[in-house]
Amino acid sequence: MRGILCVGRLCCLLFITLVVTFSMRAQETASFRKDELVRTEVASARNLERLSSALSAGQEGYDALYYRLDLTLLLNPKGLRGSVRMDGRALVNNLTTISLDLMSTMKVDSAVVAGLKVTATQQPTLVIISLDRPYQMGERFSVTVYYGGVPGSSGFGSFTFSSTSTGSPWIWTLSEPYGAKDWWPCKDHPSDKADSVDIWVTCDSRFKVGSQGRLVEVIDRGNGTKTHRWEHRYPIATYLVSIAVAEYVEGIGYFKYSSTDSMPVINYTLASRAAEAAGSMAATISMLNIFSDLYGLYPFVKEKYGHAQFGWGGGMEHQTMTSLVNFSENLVAHEMAHQWFGDMITMSSWPHIWLNEGFATYSVALYHERKSGAAGYRNIMNGEMASARGAVGSIYVSDTSSVSKLFKGNLVYSKGATVLHMLRHVMGDSLFFRALRNYATDHRFRFGTATTEDFRAVCETVLRGKSLNSFFQQWIYGENFPKYTYEWGSEQVGTAYRVRVSIRQSTGTSNPSFFTMPVDLKFIGAGMDTTITVMSEQASQSFVIVLPQRPTNVKLDPENWILKDASGTVVSVEEVGSLPHMFALHQNYPNPFNPSTTVVFDLPSRLAIRLSVYDQLGRLVKTLAQDQSFEAGRHSVVFNATDESGMELPSGIYYTRLFAPGYSVQSSRMVYVR
Repeated sequence: MRGILCVGRLCCLLFITLVVTFSMRAQETASFRKDELVRTEVASARNLERLSSALSAGQEGYDALYYRLDLTLLLNPKGLRGSVRMDGRALVNNLTTISLDLMSTMKVDSAVVAGLKVTATQQPTLVIISLDRPYQMGERFSVTVYYGGVPGSSGFGSFTFSSTSTGSPWIWTLSEPYGAKDWWPCKDHPSDKADSVDIWVTCDSRFKVGSQGRLVEVIDRGNGTKTHRWEHRYPIATYLVSIAVAEYVEGIGYFKYSSTDSMPVINYTLASRAAEAAGSMAATISMLNIFSDLYGLYPFVKEKYGHAQFGWGGGMEHQTMTSLVNFSENLVAHEMAHQWFGDMITMSSWPHIWLNEGFATYSVALYHERKSGAAGYRNIMNGEMASARGAVGSIYVSDTSSVSKLFKGNLVYSKGATVLHMLRHVMGDSLFFRALRNYATDHRFRFGTATTEDFRAVCETVLRGKSLNSFFQQWIYGENFPKYTYEWGSEQVGTAYRVRVSIRQSTGTSNPSFFTMPVDLKFIGAGMDTTITVMSEQASQSFVIVLPQRPTNVKLDPENWILKDASGTVVSVEEVGSLPHMFALHQNYPNPFNPSTTVVFDLPSRLAIRLSVYDQLGRLVKTLAQDQSFEAGRHSVVFNATDESGMELPSGIYYTRLFAPGYSVQSSRMVYVR
């Protein structure tokens, strides 16, 4: 989903005039389901564990397999009525009741199981249904709920009755994240995808209805209404089920994905946007080619891709038929990329939403890279990185109760995309793009769900087991970003030059207190333009590089691969002359201090040092470095006025002592004022 501006429309793929009985339809849908094998008790137990996280009460014991929405839209007064059938499978023995998510604004008339009317009890956000008998693990059951009312519009809209500029009715849905239950009863959690869905909508015969999959039948009821029957035979999360209804103009193109095969690309738009939609068709098909090349063939190629225009100020990646407010290039690209990341592979729970939004945002940059080269990529990523600098909190969203927090643009979208940008540099282009494709084509996640740890594991496999733990911990579960300052100096040693670069970083948080990242250093001089990558893995660190000539300038991260302080590439660079020849502890700053101070010291060579803080009675208060090796150069360590247990120290005078084998102990006095 992207909240900018975009257009959409829907399409009719096939008009097949069929007369199908209820039982035949049930058999037909079952034949398409992805999971027809009988699960073992072990597999069912694993499903139960997978589905138990953050589900509504009464939903842990079953797996949703299929939904059929059979809805009639009412315009005067506005509302809807109809039924939803859900087929499920028991994950436990003696399953006698289930619950479906449904807001109480929608009133349940009755519920039927195995042809028998059963008890259905409504609560504010649930309907609890008694089954006709106890079901054992692995057994299937079918529940049909008959209901009606005026749908709510929580989150970004859920279900909206609106009108076009000409006054014609315009109805559309946007259920992400928790809005499906505003208009239809379901198990509304992304971890439990239905294997397939049918969406039948009866409405005024003037309208076209857009939805998921293929339009297989339009039935004229002879009373001024028509029923539009869509069928979708791929796994789908409930928040990706949608309808869009209006007096749409239909446009169609074709994505030729092989020499003999093509897939329809369909737009449903209002007449005022029809020309814009038609003009974007070539770009849309080009995007399908580009993303198929990057991530594997468009996932739903047996059905369609399309757009349905809606009235929300942005776009929503409804499966196989994105909803858009207009056809701006970046919005179309963002929502299309979601068909791979968000729709085909869905985050297993909402805290991992960056796997949807960060990937789609980054895909826009990759699209422009394929379209117009490195300059196009950098233009997009520079904008996203600028936005990411305003992010607050961790990309992993622990508090999912607030929709605005869950979809923070500079955090989940921009910083999420920037994480992938940085990961690309950490892994290198070849391995990074292999990891993206492997993730998108991995049978464990394809048409299923994934977590951040799943994606990380794929990347580590591509890296042949090299750990990316610190990268993901600091960038996904940590906060902020590094602020780098650096200084450099050089001295001639024979015919070569020994260059020392000292890098200090601060983060403004203890999570993490510093970032472990490969940092590019670009050395510039007469006839010299050399980039060397060092691993910055301490708050203060020095590096010594031997070069054939003296550099006149050193730039840190010149290609902007790291999310850092906005002035990170233009911070003051001080020519500090020769490398230090003294073993020295300098005065801390500030002094007096509250709440923290920086301890600075020089080393003439690589040394294992011990840096400690003592009180006036000579008692050890805290060890800042214990036999830790530092390169030659100037270093700094932050002291936050706490003891070894983390307790805050009282006001008073303290002493810092620096020790290294072969050198005299250095000591410095500091004053802490609470």
